[in-house]
Amino acid sequence: MRTRFTGRLRVAAATGALMSLACGTAALAQPGQGEDGWYVRLGALGLVTPEYEGSDHYKIQPVPDIEITYNNRFFLSRQGLGANLIATDDLTVGAAVAFDGGRKSSKDKALHGYRNVGDTAIGRVFAEYTIDRLMLSVDVATDLLGDGHKGTEATLSATWMFNPVGQTMVMVGPSLTWASDDYMNSYFSTTADRLRPTGPTELVLPGSRTGYKAEAGFKNAGLTAILIHPLDDNWSVMGIAGYSRMLGNAADSPFVKDNGSRDQLMGGLGIAYTF
Repeated sequence: MRTRFTGRLRVAAATGALMSLACGTAALAQPGQGEDGWYVRLGALGLVTPEYEGSDHYKIQPVPDIEITYNNRFFLSRQGLGANLIATDDLTVGAAVAFDGGRKSSKDKALHGYRNVGDTAIGRVFAEYTIDRLMLSVDVATDLLGDGHKGTEATLSATWMFNPVGQTMVMVGPSLTWASDDYMNSYFSTTADRLRPTGPTELVLPGSRTGYKAEAGFKNAGLTAILIHPLDDNWSVMGIAGYSRMLGNAADSPFVKDNGSRDQLMGGLGIAYTF
């Protein structure tokens, strides 16, 4: 199989395991395929991310970096399991199904007393349009089972790719994410319906019992940069850095305004083997 990166880009969406934690979406290099149609990249990333979206506490976690494609049509990646329904030199339109781990209230004391946001399956549709080295993209993700946030996110992003030195690739760009009523209510409301049955006796943090109701609107805006440096024909290293700012009803939630931060940072390093 061929192992070089091409100039194509692939969107990894706002509610994916890697970027949705802090910075919405970002673009990753889309692989070239080998003579048999397969491309496989296996690796791992060490990430520093907020404990929850809007938190001012951070955690370090390992994240698998998996990209498997066949004929530039079917793929398994952090986007999920899916297919590119339209794939031309300039336009890619596709759909995928992915796992969403929700949010556990035990992860941070600011969430104690509130209901978990459950695990669920997420359905995504996305479109990417490339103009030279600029990719414009839209990604819409919705809760398919109704077991998690029960809502929908939509992210717009733009990504510029360039090679500063040799084969080293840098991708940088902004993103803006909108979320529905159900999504915002699940993650940012502090109303009585979001409490556990024993919730009131556990709540001790400022602003946690204000009865705040979050509604649909823009959730965050971010800027993400990714650097990929090939070590040889198979190995490569990756660095990621990102910043996002919570917006609107999300920023005004007690989980963010009183017990967290509107400013969200993330970063990480990884290594991958391509064959």
